[in-house]
Amino acid sequence: MLRIFIATLCIMPYLCSAKIIDSKVLDNGGNGPFNAVVTSDSSLENYVIYRPKNLLTTVNSSSKLPVVVFANGGCMDTSYPFQNMLSNIASHGYLVIALGKMQYSLDDRQLNKASNAMIPKAIDWATAQTANPLSEFFQKLDLNKIAIAGQSCGGAQLLATATDRRVSSYLMFNSGIADMTMADANEQSLKNLHAPIIYLVGGPTDIATDNAKLDYQRINHVPIIFANHQTAGHSGTFEQPYGGSFSTLAIKWLDWQLKKNDSNASLFLSSQDTSFPHWDIKAKQF
Repeated sequence: MLRIFIATLCIMPYLCSAKIIDSKVLDNGGNGPFNAVVTSDSSLENYVIYRPKNLLTTVNSSSKLPVVVFANGGCMDTSYPFQNMLSNIASHGYLVIALGKMQYSLDDRQLNKASNAMIPKAIDWATAQTANPLSEFFQKLDLNKIAIAGQSCGGAQLLATATDRRVSSYLMFNSGIADMTMADANEQSLKNLHAPIIYLVGGPTDIATDNAKLDYQRINHVPIIFANHQTAGHSGTFEQPYGGSFSTLAIKWLDWQLKKNDSNASLFLSSQDTSFPHWDIKAKQF
């Protein structure tokens, strides 16, 4: 793990260009074509940014970066348990903004709840940075391709903020609301969805699987995928190198939905695809 500190001062963060103040590298930068780095930024306090290290090379080689905002399990202010997956997503040409400050271990600071308001705030920041000629992100983010994602309680935060019309895709990891009330979300929050959504759960030992199944039955107004890993459980494969198959499947979804890689559609829509043998995948409303 590489750790770097860069001194900086930004008195009015939202009006300042992005400046890296801390960074680390995971899994040698990910398995995608763009070496990823995990950063803290002076202009976005209380978040972690997962991004390709060389933005210009990435944009020139591919396209502007779609944006993914990630809310954590337990609605907590740390993405540490999911960092391998989030870094790997970034290595495939995405900017990922996760709620909560950088950590190097789960016990290096006190953990707190992250507010739902942090999700739209992250999108506000991305909007401001890509419009700022002094920012490294200037004209490098695709604001027409934004996803919000959440794991467990973070999925409830997703549902509570899903009305944001800037969002064009959703990812629910080990999460489902069913008949619960959590993070200001409940069954009625499913009506907030206005774009395609994927649920990724971990089989019978995942406490969220039954709730996700009920959500799948109830959502009849947007395209929806239900992807069920039969043995992963509630913690998924997030701590495996590159985030394991949860990461791989999420990237396939993002590439289809946000980068219009239609060759991935058959993975989600055809029962004949066997490239993810531990997963059962079904779809409706496509």
